[in-house]
Amino acid sequence: MIEEIDAEKYLVPGLVRGLKILESFTAEKSEMTLSEIAKNLEINRSSAFRLVQTLEYCGYLLRTPHKSYKLNVKVLQLGYTAIESMNIPQQVTAIMQQLRDKTKVAVHLSILDDIEIVYLNNIQALGAFTSNIRVGTRWPAYATVIGQMLLGSLSNEEIRARFEGVSEWEKYSASTAKDINELIEKIEIARNSDYLISWKNFKPDMIACAAPIRGKISKEIQYVLSVSCPATSYSNREQFVKEVVPLLLTAADEISDLMIQ
Repeated sequence: MIEEIDAEKYLVPGLVRGLKILESFTAEKSEMTLSEIAKNLEINRSSAFRLVQTLEYCGYLLRTPHKSYKLNVKVLQLGYTAIESMNIPQQVTAIMQQLRDKTKVAVHLSILDDIEIVYLNNIQALGAFTSNIRVGTRWPAYATVIGQMLLGSLSNEEIRARFEGVSEWEKYSASTAKDINELIEKIEIARNSDYLISWKNFKPDMIACAAPIRGKISKEIQYVLSVSCPATSYSNREQFVKEVVPLLLTAADEISDLMIQ
């Protein structure tokens, strides 16, 4: 806590606000007016205008004909550079595509960022279904099997520290952890499992399954490979486990073998 307080002395408030503006854009809210931006940051329009003008000048925001703002393509450069710096082998995408071709369902690669999962890669399913997951999509780690798997690489003490400031635990289904103690119980199950299935838990109309990708040397979980599909795709859980899970585990093992660390 003392280290965090000391660190705050060196923060640049304007830069923090500027980054919060970029983070406030979502798929649901891809455009915002100056008034909306000011309201989100709880600052006056004059301050918001200077921040927006700076971000537009630097190429990170684009002003629309409707006098609103949206993210400019330059933001993608940061995201792709970050992904490339993770040194994920190029063969990973090919393995994911092969898994998709065999199962016909959407395939995803995720990483943990503090208390959220972030999707790094997404292979769309074959057929009419289109996944709304995109590169950069974030979901709460505590509420997803992917997150529980990724959090399992941390100690219980670190998990408690990360969630210390979380006061509200949104309930997505009856199986969602309601507090840190229940979350750790679920994480303990994840630590002792080769895979986790979400059967209409996070999203009531979706099925998902997650498997860990471990470093070849460290054996620590670095990423999670997952698949997802509409709940109507399989008549029962047994069919899904029989037809999809073995292929997911094989793909996860193949990717793990490519990881150097």
